[in-house]
Amino acid sequence: MDDRFELIESFVVVAQKLSFVEAADSLQIDPSALSRRIRRLEKRLGVRLFNRNTRRVALTEAGILYLSHSQEVLAKLDQADALVSHLSAEPRGLLRVTLPVSFGQRQIAPALPEFLDRYPQIEIDLAFTNQYVDILKESIDVAIRIGQVQDSQLIVRRLATSRRILCASPAYLQKYGSPQSPQELVQHNCLNFSQLATGDLWHLSRQNQRVAVPVKGKLRANSVEALYQVVLGGCGIALMETFMVGDALRTGQLKIVLDDWQPATTDIFAVLSVRQYAPSKTQVFVDFLVERFRDPPDWGVS
Repeated sequence: MDDRFELIESFVVVAQKLSFVEAADSLQIDPSALSRRIRRLEKRLGVRLFNRNTRRVALTEAGILYLSHSQEVLAKLDQADALVSHLSAEPRGLLRVTLPVSFGQRQIAPALPEFLDRYPQIEIDLAFTNQYVDILKESIDVAIRIGQVQDSQLIVRRLATSRRILCASPAYLQKYGSPQSPQELVQHNCLNFSQLATGDLWHLSRQNQRVAVPVKGKLRANSVEALYQVVLGGCGIALMETFMVGDALRTGQLKIVLDDWQPATTDIFAVLSVRQYAPSKTQVFVDFLVERFRDPPDWGVS
């Protein structure tokens, strides 16, 4: 049985050079053997691919059409070879990662020693920011994002889900009491994240009930870490991600407020560009994060 790939490759080389002699030299075979390959391919297809005489070689209409598709097939095969070969090589090189400040510092950074020990030929450049980063424009390998990702140019892999909760210190609750309904939040010092998408409205739900509570307080900040320190200090009630306050909940430094009223859950993703296949350094990093978060993290909330 004919080697179909060999026949297609031979056809493409002849079509590019428009010379059987030059194509045969490039393929390192005898011109007569190359002519036999082309005749076998034409017989298989049932069409003539070349018009040829002793002076010139030209593609037929069928040959022009077949060339465009053949070149695409060969390019795909080359890419597949490169992908497999790349996977077999040891991951190496500089990995550029952008990630949210608090989640990155608390959940990603502590895992990096293990990753770097596992892949000693990789170096990492971390950029902590809560601002949106165009990973295509900035040549970022991986971005960690919290919330929905809607971009057809990105590959998205979900890492984990974090709940938001209302919490306060035992000292604050002992002094001012614990609200028994969302409406009672207006009577409390509510510490707010100034970059919250809903502004000064906290959206809560319980079964089929949904409320949006306007909150106010003596402090607002664009730093989740700062809010965390302030709520730990007994200043008020804050709306926090569970990945931020899990340890404090477990140790009793913070208590959940209005536990039966749930703010929205938040998905956390690793995203990378689809413009080209991901190099092995990127693949192993994302796989490492997926593995790390495969079991739901213990963030102090069941």
